[in-house]
Formats: sequence, structure tokens, C-alpha cells
Amino acid sequence: MGFRKVAELDALRDGGVTGVEVDGVPIALFRMGNEVHATHGICTHALAFLKDGYVEDGTIECPLHQGVFDIRTGRALCAPLTQDLATYAAKVEGGAVFVDLDSASENPSAAGPLEEVQVAENTGGSALPLVIAGAGQAAAAAIRAARAAGFSAPIHLVGAEPHLPYERPPLSKEALGDAFDRVSACRLPPADVAALGVTFHPGVRVTAVDAEARVATLSDNTQIPYGTLLIATGGTARRLGIPGDDLPGVHHLRTLEDAQSIAASLASARTVAVVGGGFIGLELASAARARGLKVVLLEREGELMSRLLPPALGAAFRRLAEAHGVEVRRDVALEAITARDGALALATTRGEIVADTVLVGVGLVPETDLATLAGCEVAGGIVVDSAGRTTVEGIWAAGDCALHHAPLNGRRGRLESWQNAEEQGAAAGRSIAGDDTARADKAPWFWTDQFGLNIQMLGVPGTGDEVALTGTDGTAGAVYRTLAEDGRVTSVIAFSDAAAIRAARAELASDTPFDFAAHGARLLAPQETNPTPIDPEEDDMSASPDVQFAKKYVWPQEGLSIIPDWVYTDETVYQREVERIFHGRTWNFVALECEIENPGDFIRSNVGPTPVVVARAEDGTIHVFENRCAHRAAEFCRDLSGNAKEFVCPYHQWSYDLKGNLVGVPFRRGVDGKGGMPKDFKPADHGLKQLNVTTHRGVVFASYADGMESFPEYLGPEVLREFEATFDGRKPKLLGHYRHSLPGNWKLYHENLKDPYHATLLHTFLVTFGLLVAGNKSLMLADPSGRHGVMASAKSDTTHIDADKKKEMRAYKEGMTLEEPRFMDFIDEFDSPWSVTMATIWPNLIVQREMNTLGIRHIVPTGPNEFIMKWTMFGFEGDDEEMTRHRLRQGNLMGPAGFLGLEDNEAIKFVQDGMLGVPGGEHLVKLDPGTEAGTADTLISEAAIRAMYRHWRDAMGIA
Repeated sequence: MGFRKVAELDALRDGGVTGVEVDGVPIALFRMGNEVHATHGICTHALAFLKDGYVEDGTIECPLHQGVFDIRTGRALCAPLTQDLATYAAKVEGGAVFVDLDSASENPSAAGPLEEVQVAENTGGSALPLVIAGAGQAAAAAIRAARAAGFSAPIHLVGAEPHLPYERPPLSKEALGDAFDRVSACRLPPADVAALGVTFHPGVRVTAVDAEARVATLSDNTQIPYGTLLIATGGTARRLGIPGDDLPGVHHLRTLEDAQSIAASLASARTVAVVGGGFIGLELASAARARGLKVVLLEREGELMSRLLPPALGAAFRRLAEAHGVEVRRDVALEAITARDGALALATTRGEIVADTVLVGVGLVPETDLATLAGCEVAGGIVVDSAGRTTVEGIWAAGDCALHHAPLNGRRGRLESWQNAEEQGAAAGRSIAGDDTARADKAPWFWTDQFGLNIQMLGVPGTGDEVALTGTDGTAGAVYRTLAEDGRVTSVIAFSDAAAIRAARAELASDTPFDFAAHGARLLAPQETNPTPIDPEEDDMSASPDVQFAKKYVWPQEGLSIIPDWVYTDETVYQREVERIFHGRTWNFVALECEIENPGDFIRSNVGPTPVVVARAEDGTIHVFENRCAHRAAEFCRDLSGNAKEFVCPYHQWSYDLKGNLVGVPFRRGVDGKGGMPKDFKPADHGLKQLNVTTHRGVVFASYADGMESFPEYLGPEVLREFEATFDGRKPKLLGHYRHSLPGNWKLYHENLKDPYHATLLHTFLVTFGLLVAGNKSLMLADPSGRHGVMASAKSDTTHIDADKKKEMRAYKEGMTLEEPRFMDFIDEFDSPWSVTMATIWPNLIVQREMNTLGIRHIVPTGPNEFIMKWTMFGFEGDDEEMTRHRLRQGNLMGPAGFLGLEDNEAIKFVQDGMLGVPGGEHLVKLDPGTEAGTADTLISEAAIRAMYRHWRDAMGIA
């Protein structure tokens, strides 16, 4: 392949990292003056993009788990890394950067691990072996560190599990998904076991130790004389100790097999009860919610993690879970579990709960029995010094079973974390090899992945610490700092913000009080930890979901003029919207007919968040069906648009025709009379989920509901008139697409276009050029149901606006003009008194007609706090070239990156940020009280918003 140009040197930040892609391979480029180094662009540990990492002193730190690579050699320099990065030859010529993917960097690599022959020579002496009791992560770290420090005696690794050492954090995260590769979690692969001269004893334990004779006895009665012994036995998942805690369907998590059992249980469950509100419990709840399951989490204390975190911080984790649809119940004790009708009934101190599966995450019991038998001091964990030595000569300990060597917040304790297992194990390994060189203590570091966020914590918070927040509570970029009485930072907790964790190292080392102003931080008030009492008679989870929903979500007594925040931020509410609105009795926009003109044409689209395909069959009919293979759920259509004779799933090659019918199943009848589908398998019963379809004036709509009224009846006569004023019988012609995401709730966009009040205050362009001005001839139309609306205005001459109105319209800019006056030309081509109309067609369509620019805005929600907006700009087939150019000019001016779109998008983000940052509030929508809900003939009105929520409440079943 040879050298390929990948970038201009001037485009690379000196001392930084830039990501590029060459033939599908992600590459990280590091500029050091006029020299450039190139490595593979993805971390070998957790597959994070290194372009987001931190460059310092010739190294790159991974943004996810802080592994460090040498940028010249690709060498993995520290845990959690075990595999080097690929490097590529790079050169700079003529101000351009060239990379050759076929040639490795010529930079010599540092010495690698001991070769197998070398280790074999080094372990051939007469020194007594190292025996390691326990085959977890701490054991693997000790082996590597001991060998690196020159330890040459044999090593016996004794593990109760059949597996080589693996890291446990993925068990409550990736291992519960379909794509988990257990090899990626292995900390000591078979090749390293051989190369490092390790004898592995799987499936057995060290059951006795003669510390004086230095002999370890295994559970298979093998006796191994030892020179040194490392106890790295870890712990076991704490049991509930109540009747029924061992029933089928009640799961604890500690091993790979436990994770596999939980994953299988989640695959068939609908309702999950999680017992314990610590990090493991929250990660399990997150995994269950990611599968769309109903989750209730039971916490014995008054707030989550109250024995670890300040109440305000525990409350932040609780709000994150609740925002993603987890029902959290506090001050609840579980008394018994019984099997009932194929489910599990949980008897608690606050009523009964019925669930399909129960996931228990109530902590870990350290395995210290062996240490006690050997005579080691044990105090809630094995007592060790900074090198891992116990109180018995010749015995070391490390990992979850051992105490931290120094007090934390005034007391000794264990650190159940990935970092501690790694560092304590390595310290013990070095000491066993005779290297007792002191190393600087690092602040404890921990990470958790919950609800789409990577949350990292550096330091040790005190339960009585104050909490300072920078950013928006519970969202990516939020940074929480815990503060001691003297104002010093004791820990930093960052939500998807690796840079904050890097900066935290200096903050924790500082003796000066935290500077709130410098960090834009505010103090979180202590949270009320006493939950609202629940009447056990009215709170059985086996009750109807509609009944449960109606009890939990109650509209304020003030009526439609008050809108509670949970309408916009709650995950359960959002999921119900998908079910009752997007998948309910609605016509959803999916395409323009001009996008699928010919037989075989198709496009990918969405109904709510659900991906669908819109296709024109050979007979000219239009069909809409879910983009999900009926076999194993793969998205079979990957192209945005195209022309095809059939759709073939890339996974198992099931094929479907252009109407969504299953037409081909490979090896349906097996091979040689073996295998294949059952004899009664009928392809007609296994086609794609097909939606009902209608079209109107070149626009295609789909619905999950049967028996839908016609589209004209759905709109009603007044909104239909405005719709047909734009789609006036001329054939639409596609001009192009835009696509962008907005960090806000999808309904805020509907509100924005039913709120002409804001337009006179926010949009300088609309006001200054007379498109939407208080006093204009205008209309805010709402159909009788309240779901659809049209905001309309007739362009005015702004030179005649009186001074008082200009003062009220703060967006008005006197003297503002356009360099290109053609932007504001209005060609009167529509049978309508309005020069600007924005029609909101419930639930996912906005029809834009601003002057002569025409567009479809298609709302695709991705969750309660974000949605995607797909813009389809169009004209008509009769347009001449100048008219097409005119539409495109105005489309650029008034599109998503124009004067209006940017302002609306930012305003929507500000509203969502406000709700997430200060949750539990309400919105005031009282403008124009003379019109309770519906059509208004003034721009200073919110009556159309009230009408929309009247309909929304009815559709959602909210009283």
C-alpha cells in the first residue's frame, strides 16, 4: 500500500493527538514539533478512541480507564493495559503527513515480558516456589510484577474457578450483553502463563497452611512447599440470609458463570427487582433498563450508598437512575422471597413486589478464613503494610480480601476496586521478589458505567462532606467534588469527563480550599432522605401497569397552565410516549413520495425511535415495515436509501421482498435430512412487522394502529387547509437533507412552534425583517383535538413599527440589513394570506414554509433528553433553475444552521439543562388566559401549548 497522505502538518496540534481514518482503520497522530508519530487509534483495553485522550511527556492516556501508552513505541506502560498498540511508519514531507499502514514504526520498543525460555532458565534454581491462593486480578498483577522485579522461583497459581485470572468490572456491564468477549477480560492469557513460568491449579483451593513449615495444602490433598505465600482469595457475594434467597431466579454476582446466568434471566424477564442501591445494584439496574425491562430497586437505607457517599451525592445517583425509568424505593427491608405462578413474590416492610427475576447486589464478604488459619491478623480484612506483608513472616495478601495499608478518612478499610487489586497485587509481587522500594501512594480511583455514562471517582469521600457541582446534574460533563470541613477537595466524581479526573489529581494534592467561582460550581443542598410513605395496599407491582402509572404521575391541580418537569425528563414517561403516541393512534410522517419514485426505491426512516424502511414495490404500492429481522433482530437495511429487488439480512441471510414478506430462509429444510426449521414453519407467519400506510399530496405517513381515520380526518379541515396550501397539487422535488441532534425533549420542538411569543423576543432575523412581528396579521391555529397546530404570519414593513413595540421586541435591531437583498424576496406562489407558516402535525412532523423555502422537519426521539431532527428540503417539479436557487438561498438562511435554527436549538438546550440541573420543578404557561386552550389570534399566547398538553394527557392516561 505504501505511504498515504493523511493530514496537513499545520492541522495537527503540537503536543496533542488527532484522529484520522485510513481505509477504515482509525489512526492516532501525535505531533511533537515537526515530527509525527502514528499508532492505532483505539485503546487495546476498553476500545476507547485515543483521539479523546491526554498527551503528556511522550505518552497518551486513554480517556476511559487511564491506561498509558508510549506514543513512539506503542508500549503499554501501566494497568489496566496488557496489550501494546500497533504503530505505523509516519513521515512529514512538504508540510503534509504520510502514514504507511503496512510498516511498523522504526522506534525501538522497550524490552517486553520475559520470553518463555528465559523464564524457564530463571525458574530452574532450587528456590522454593511462590504459592498464590486465589486466581483473580490481584494474583495476575503480582505474577507480572514479581517476574519483572527478577523473581525466578516457580510460581503455583491456585484458583477455585476453572478460569485463568480475569477482571470483574465487566461482569455487571459488558458481560450482561450479547457482544461480550470473555477473552478481553482475561488478565493472564495462556501464552503469558507459559511465558512467565506459572503452574495453574484450576478448580481447587488452598485449604490449609503450615506457616512454620511453609507448606500449603490444596483441596485435592496436594501439598506444595513454599518459600512465599500470597493470599489473594478475594471474596464472595454477600447473601441476604432470608427465606427464599436461594430460589431459582434469585441471582448474586461474583463470577463469569453468575453473569451468564443473569444475562439469560434478563432475556426472558419483563420485571426485575434489584436488591441493593450500591454501584453493583445500579449497574445491574442499568443493564436491565437497557433491555427495556421494568426495574424496581430496593434500598435498605434512607439514601443510596449512604455508608460511602454524602447524602447529596447518593441522591444524584438516585436521580440518574430514576430519570432512566428505575423505580427506587428507600428505607425498605426485604423479609422473604417465595415462588408464585412462575414469578417471585418479595415480601418487604413496605408491601409486596412481584418480579420475574431478582438481582442481589448487597456487597462482598472477604474470604479471610485461610489467613486466620495461618495466624495472620484479620480485622474486617487481612492486615497488611504498604508492600502487602501480613503479620506472619513469609505471607503476603492483596486484593478484595486485604485492608488498605493506610487509614482512609481516619479508619482502616478495604478498597473493592479494579485499581486496588492491580496496585496491591503489584506491590506484593515486587516485595516478594525483594524490591521494597517505596512508591508514591496514588489516590484511590474507581469507575462505574451506568445509563450510558462512564462515571469515574478519584479520592475518598466522607459521608459528612459537602458536595459541589459543576455542570448539569446527572448528565455527561457533570463534575461533583466532595469537600472536607476546611474546604479541601476529598474526592472528584466525573460523569463522562476524563479531563476532570486528570485535573482532580492536582486538586486532591492541594491544601487550599476549593474555589467555587473558578470552577463555576454550586453547593448541593443536603437532600431529604426520608421517602414518601407508600401504602402497601395500593402498591403491588403485580397491579396493572396503567394503574401504577396513573398513581405515580399526577398532573398539578392548577391544570393546563402548569407543566411538571417529569413530562420532559422521565424515562418511564418517554417509554409510554413511544407505546401510546408514536406506536399508538397517530399518523407518523416517514417520507416524501419523490424519495421513492421508482419500483425498488427505498429509504430508511423512523416512527418515533423505531427504525423502519419505506419501500415502493414492483406494483407501485408503498410499504413501511420495521427494520428488524424476524430471525435474530438484526437491522437488515443499512443503507440510507437505494434501489433493491429484495432485502437480505447480513447476519443469517434471511430475505424479504419489498412489502416486508419473508421469502427466503437459508437451509430451511436442513442438510441431509438433519437440522433446519420445523415442518410446520410457515414463512408467511414470520414476515417483518408491517405498518399501515397512507399518502396525501406526495407525503407518506405510517401508523401502527389499525382502523385509523383518513389523513384529512386526522388533520381536521382547518389544519388540512394550511397543509394543502403548501402541498398544493404540484409534485414535490427533492433538494436535499440536513440532520442534527438536539439535547432536549422532543415535545419542546412542538412547543417552540406553538409559541409565537418567543419569536418576537428571541429571533432578531424574524423581527427585524418583518416576518414575525407583534401586531402583524397572524394566527396561532390549533385543531379541535389540540394535537396539531399552525403558526402563521404575514410579512410586514418594519419601517412602520412604532417605537413602543420596538422596545418590547428586544430582538429588533434598528438598521440591520442583508448584503444580499434577494434573500428576502417573496414570490407569491401559494393560495394563502401568509408568508410564513409552520405546521406541527402530531406527533413527528413540522411542515416549514418560510417565504419560498420549503422543508419537512422529521422528529426522531432517542430518549427523554435528546432527539434527532431530519430536514428534507424540497421544491416542485415545475420550478425553473432560478426558483430552485432562490429556495436553496432562503433554505440556507432559515435552515438548521441559519438565523432561526441555531437560536431555537440553543434555547431548547437551555430549557432541558435547567430541568436536569434543578429537577422537580414546573413550567408556567399562562399567557392569553382568555383562551383556555386552542386557537389564538395573537402572537402573545400560549393557548396552543395548553391545547397540546390537554391531548397529550388524554393519550397518556394522566388525569
